[in-house]
Amino acid sequence: MKNKKIIYQFLSVILILATWFLIGFLELINPVFFPKLESTFISLTEFIVDKEFYTSFWATIYRAIVGLLLSIIFGVPMGLLLGKSKKLYNFFDIPIEFLRAIPASALFPLFILFFGFGDISKIAIVFYGCSLIIIINTIYGVAPNSEKQARINMMKTLGASKYQIFSKVIFRDALPNISSGIRISISLAFVLVVVTEMFLSANNGLGKMIYDVYLQYRIPEMYALILILGFVGFSFNKLYILLESKYLFWNK
Repeated sequence: MKNKKIIYQFLSVILILATWFLIGFLELINPVFFPKLESTFISLTEFIVDKEFYTSFWATIYRAIVGLLLSIIFGVPMGLLLGKSKKLYNFFDIPIEFLRAIPASALFPLFILFFGFGDISKIAIVFYGCSLIIIINTIYGVAPNSEKQARINMMKTLGASKYQIFSKVIFRDALPNISSGIRISISLAFVLVVVTEMFLSANNGLGKMIYDVYLQYRIPEMYALILILGFVGFSFNKLYILLESKYLFWNK
């Protein structure tokens, strides 16, 4: 049954690749804009065996992961604190909502001004974009409701400490929301890193490579890099889902 499910899931991929091949074979679209499948895969294999490619590959992953981890380390405690304290939440509500409404890309000049053109500015942009999502998701997870309050009252009558109430009820109830925020942030981290590598004068990175081959009109290479980037994001998302299903309580 499991093998059938995997085969079924890959049918859409096979269909897309077959359509791509037919478009190139029949020359339905100018290869200048949409390269043939075989040309793209040749470029893909060339990147995979090129040692210099991995300098940019790991640079992109490093920036995305460091920015994401920092946003988790900051965003989860901050969200728990704001969600637990109504006074603090009301105090910071407008600034958080205001900052969330500003696209991270609009702040590129500001991050360059403060952090320069190096890795710090790219990591800082990832941190800014992802931490807000994690904070808000965590706040929603901590938000009180009647069922949660009933369990808290019951634990109080049984003599539970504040730490026990927090760890057994508040934090556990918030975990699904926190996890959802992290999953969204994984994709966003790679989006922000690639965009910053394109436009913030990066020395390396997949974003810079995509922009460089685009300027040189090396279209098969551009499509190959986009496929690699998609595979990276897909792999990290699937890895997180695997970890979530294995270690988080609601999936057991």
